[in-house]
Amino acid sequence: MPNPPHRQVTIAQVAEYAGVSQASVSRVLNRNQTVDPSIAAKVLDAVDKLNYSPSQMARNLVRGRSNTVALVVPDLENPMFQGVLKGLSREAERDGYRVLVADTAERVADEEEIAAEARSRCDALVLVSPRMPAERLETLLARSGPIVVVNRPVASNPAAELSIDYAHAAASLAEHLFSLGHTRLAYVAGPPQSYADGLRRRGLAEFVAHHAEVHVEDIPGGSQIEDGYRATEPVLSSGATAVVAFNDLIALGLLARLRELGVDVPGELSVAGIDDVPLARFAAPPLTTMSVPRVELGAQAWRRLRDAMSGTPATHPLSYRAILQARGSTGPAPESTGWLSPGRPILRIGDRVVARYEEGRTIDSVLSPRPYLHPVESLGGVRVTDVHPTDHLHHFGIGVALPDVNGTSYWGGRTYVQGVGSVMLENQGMQRRDDLELVDDAFVERLTWIDEREVAQLSEVRRITGRQTRVGERDAWMLGWRSSLAANFGALRLGSPATNGRDGAGYGGLFWRFPKWEATVVTRDGVGEAAAHGSHSPWLAVVDSQRRITVLLAQPADREPLAWFARVAEYLGIGPAIAWDDEVHLPEGGRLELGLDALIVDRIITDPAELERLAERLADEANADLPGLDLRPALANPGGIGGAGTSGAAGSPAPRPVQR
Repeated sequence: MPNPPHRQVTIAQVAEYAGVSQASVSRVLNRNQTVDPSIAAKVLDAVDKLNYSPSQMARNLVRGRSNTVALVVPDLENPMFQGVLKGLSREAERDGYRVLVADTAERVADEEEIAAEARSRCDALVLVSPRMPAERLETLLARSGPIVVVNRPVASNPAAELSIDYAHAAASLAEHLFSLGHTRLAYVAGPPQSYADGLRRRGLAEFVAHHAEVHVEDIPGGSQIEDGYRATEPVLSSGATAVVAFNDLIALGLLARLRELGVDVPGELSVAGIDDVPLARFAAPPLTTMSVPRVELGAQAWRRLRDAMSGTPATHPLSYRAILQARGSTGPAPESTGWLSPGRPILRIGDRVVARYEEGRTIDSVLSPRPYLHPVESLGGVRVTDVHPTDHLHHFGIGVALPDVNGTSYWGGRTYVQGVGSVMLENQGMQRRDDLELVDDAFVERLTWIDEREVAQLSEVRRITGRQTRVGERDAWMLGWRSSLAANFGALRLGSPATNGRDGAGYGGLFWRFPKWEATVVTRDGVGEAAAHGSHSPWLAVVDSQRRITVLLAQPADREPLAWFARVAEYLGIGPAIAWDDEVHLPEGGRLELGLDALIVDRIITDPAELERLAERLADEANADLPGLDLRPALANPGGIGGAGTSGAAGSPAPRPVQR
């Protein structure tokens, strides 16, 4: 009778049931072709009747392998190492292997013994960030291979090494903080035996060598959250305005203690980590960090280990670079002012960030991706822009948006078709950033406008300035925007819903989307939407008495004012309109200049005479900014855009007829 199912059936029982020797059973199970077919049939029948499953451990002993590999880490609680384990385990499982994990708990003296014992139970070994001295590591490698080492150089076999370029990661964080105006940094160090800590120090030292004005204060730390928590007071005593932490756990410990002490992050102190562990973006505030491919590192470790076990080891080391993830825990230095951070410009005036400039790459394609300013705030903290409002999801703060360029919409959303109305068409273009640089109190951005067929249509250079001023006894600030658009890729026709047959809808150009206010608009021609919409007044003021704020908009004084597009009752959106009644035609190589200056003051101003004086002053100060700056768009290279190649003037398609 077959054994009860709760007992493990042995090969001896199979042999007894089949009436053959155990050796015969073994040969059948291992598919030995010399076994007599009648004997094989008896054995297979016994296996089926007894529900026999051969022991994997026994098979491994016979074959001389365990189908397991060991992972040795200094601290399994660290999410960085957990990510490596995930990648290693997932890839190893696909090849029929399991992973045994050993945690040395940062006990350097025991690390070699733990690694050797783990290797004795497995077929191969992965060492992550080992702390042992170099000579002991080399001894272990010589007697216990195959081994892959993560984040530690291997002198005797460099090809066994996988690493992250932590020197570059630390230098990148320093560069990010320096771009925000920080010149006094603190580095909360890792474990003294950590090779990766030395790499971070090297990166910071190389950065300081090229930036003499930067000082880095060294603060003892460790690798765990508690170490960051304990390091907080020394960091505050150092006088640093920004911290680079050895890893994200240190940074999270710092954030926790800083929150207890009431220290404003990033207003008073910026904090950045390294690794981008899963909790980083959920911290309060979200943590700026250098993102490391943890899972990929583990997966690559398995591939190299597998190749080494099969006799075809890798022939070269492999190193990854971390990527900056700028989040809310870093901001401008307390004493800095003006435009900061070339990657994502931030305007700081006094102790307040008043504007941020977004590249807009994540905008959905049907909303016409484009750069824009948002949020923009007064010095008193009143927000004066809106994005993705429920009434018009394609409105984005302050930006340049044209609804019809040779039939392509750079406005977003629906397109007006005469006789049909507003319909969603597949005609949405995008504005691609080609270059951005900070120049004194301005930043200059170069863009290429790409249509829905991924063909370049025009080039743009925009210059945006911001500076503090005073209005009577009040501090205020001024924003200046200049855009030069060039038809470098062929002739252009610029239109609007109004030129396509929709009365009063001549919008397109520089457009400012305000929040939903109960505001008043004032122009030289009168007060209210009816007086402002279509007015050629050189200035227009938006006044909100509830929030006690005035935003005065002025067109450049060196040209005839365009008609104002002004929506107030339905929503609050203002902008000088390029194609109010008629299309604008640009010949190949032609240019169109756009401009708008704004005064943002926490005060109610409705007197037209005072607004006129302030607009004249705004124009004078804006003109003083312009000399010496070349805003001429270069012929941008549209190469790399969906096969557009070099679609210049000669090769560009003829303008498409307007949709009627």
